[in-house]
Amino acid sequence: MVTPLEYIRRLSRWARALMMLGVVLVTGCSAPHGPPAGALQDVQSIEIRYQYSGWGRVDEVHRLEPGAGRRTFQRSSQLDSQEDPDAVVTDAIPAQRVAELLWAVSAPPWPRERGVDAVARRVRPARILEQVLSYYSTPERGCTPRAFEARAHALLQRDSLKGQLGRYYANGIWTDDDPAMRVVIRYEHRPTQVLASNERTLLMLPWVLGDPGAGDAAVTTWSVPVSQALRRLLPESSKAFERLGRREDGSLVERIAATARVACKVQHR
Repeated sequence: MVTPLEYIRRLSRWARALMMLGVVLVTGCSAPHGPPAGALQDVQSIEIRYQYSGWGRVDEVHRLEPGAGRRTFQRSSQLDSQEDPDAVVTDAIPAQRVAELLWAVSAPPWPRERGVDAVARRVRPARILEQVLSYYSTPERGCTPRAFEARAHALLQRDSLKGQLGRYYANGIWTDDDPAMRVVIRYEHRPTQVLASNERTLLMLPWVLGDPGAGDAAVTTWSVPVSQALRRLLPESSKAFERLGRREDGSLVERIAATARVACKVQHR
């Protein structure tokens, strides 16, 4: 006869088995993707250069080299501050952050739809709505502040927001904002990896992997993890750190405000 204690033990084993089965069904039989074997130990240096012109100028250079035992990487950052343009800030960061970048860069490229979906989950609708309402002006007949807010609120719902972001990325942004980021990962025994972006958009998506100037076949990826991993390698005082951390921007707010205004006018003609 099975005792209550033995019954509980058997139930626990069944629960663990079902949980493992669920993991297999969700992730498949293959092992999770990670950086190429030994890549972290083979890194010689990483250089991240961020330049910006438009409403000011920025020229930052961040260099990372493995420390003793490769448990940390030494980071040397020239932040190009107006107070001291030649100042260099040095510190150490965990090797795990470098591994995150290697993982993101070596992963299969993200298609545009996946990137847009990930960005939509980062956006804060309440923050955007607050800014959109400041664009309300003398309305067309019947388009009251409440009606305008209702149209803007509708545009910030899940599927509508993804549509707005899709057009935001597809149509480009025409401003004086002119950023450029180039990342070079050098190895002891492997080919150098290069990724770059000149995009004005959130997270600077998409990224171009490869160096066409060196004969590489360029690959485009909309990988949000690439942007996030790069940001984690930068000091918080970096302008690039600030840029890669933005969850909304003025261009997206203006687009949603303009769309809400048109929809409100059409509805209340």
